Amino acid sequence: MTKKERVLRTIDFQETDHVPLYDFLDSNSIREYFGGETITPENAWTLEYKAIRSFLDATRGIMIPTFTPYRTTDEDGFVTFHDIETSWIEKRPFDDLEGLVAFAKKDIERCTAWNPDATYIENYRRDIQTHRKGLGDDTVIIIESDVGLEDIRDKCGIELFCYLEADYPEILSEWLRVKNEKEVRRAKAIADADIVPIMLVYTDLAYKTGLIHPPAWLRKHFIPALKNLTNTYHDAGVKCLFHSDGNLWEILDDLSEAGIDGINPIETCAGMSIVEVRKKYPKLFIAGGIDVSHLLTFGTADEVHETCIQAVRDTHGMGYLMGSTTELLPTVKVENLLAMIDVAKHSQTYA
Repeated sequence: MTKKERVLRTIDFQETDHVPLYDFLDSNSIREYFGGETITPENAWTLEYKAIRSFLDATRGIMIPTFTPYRTTDEDGFVTFHDIETSWIEKRPFDDLEGLVAFAKKDIERCTAWNPDATYIENYRRDIQTHRKGLGDDTVIIIESDVGLEDIRDKCGIELFCYLEADYPEILSEWLRVKNEKEVRRAKAIADADIVPIMLVYTDLAYKTGLIHPPAWLRKHFIPALKNLTNTYHDAGVKCLFHSDGNLWEILDDLSEAGIDGINPIETCAGMSIVEVRKKYPKLFIAGGIDVSHLLTFGTADEVHETCIQAVRDTHGMGYLMGSTTELLPTVKVENLLAMIDVAKHSQTYA
C-alpha cells in the first residue's frame, strides 16, 4: 500500500496495512539520524526530504532550520525576528489602538481587492512539485489554510486585539469577514484533491486550560467563517483537518458542526483525549495525540510504546494518523520517535 493510499483510506475510516504517521518535522537530531550525517546549510534540504521519506506518511510545513538568526521587515513595517527554532513579530508599525485601527482599515481594503492570479496559482503548484520531487515518493503534503483570525491576532498582538474587540467590534468583525473571504477565494483557486487531498484549516483557539476567546464570540464570528472555508474545500473534494492547540472541549461541538473532517493535535496535556474525542465524535478522523511536551521529550521509549499502543486501541486503528501533539520539536528523543514509529508500523498487532 502506498503512503497516499494509506492516508486516504484512513481518513475515510477504511482498513489499511497499518496506522499512518503524520507530523511536522522540526528537529535536526531527527534529520541527522535518518540522513546519516551532520546537517549543514548545504545538505539541509537533502536531510529534510530523506527524514520525511523515511517514516512519515503525511506532513505539513516542509522546511529547513535557520542556521543564522536574522530579521525581516515587510511592506507594512512589521519586523520579524527569525531565531534558530522559531520566529516572532518584534516590532509593529503601530503601538496604540488608533494606529491599529488605521492599519486594520488599510488591510480590509487590501484583502477586499486581492484575488489569486495565474502567477500565484503557478507558484503554489510549483512549490508543491518541488517538494514532491525532493521527497521522491507519494508522502501526502498537507497545506495550511488560515480561517482568518490567526493572522489578525498575530498582527494585533493579544493586548491590542482585546482593545480592538472591546472598543471597535464592528471593525474586527469586518476584518475577519474580509480575511475569510480572501482565503475562500484562495481556496477556490488552489483546491485540487489530486494534488493536496487534505488542507490544514487552522486557528489556535485555546490555552491548556480553556478557550482564548469567549465561546459566544467564536460562535457568532469564527464558526461561520470556518464553515465558509470548509464548504469551499468540500466542493472540490478536499478534506479539512482542523488544527488548534489547547483544550477545545467547550467549542468542539461547534467545530464539528462547521464541517471539519478531522481534528489535530489532540493536546493531551491540555485535557484532550483520543478516546473521548473518538467516543463523542466518531466521524472525525484524528491526527496526533502523542504528547510532545513531556512524553516524547522526557519519557522513556517503553512509555512511548505503551502510550502509542493505547492510542491504536482507543481508535481501533481506524481513522487515526499517529503523531505528536503538534510537531517533532528539537527536544524529542530519537529513541522515543522510533518507538512511536514501531507501534504505527505494527499497529495491526494491537488494534
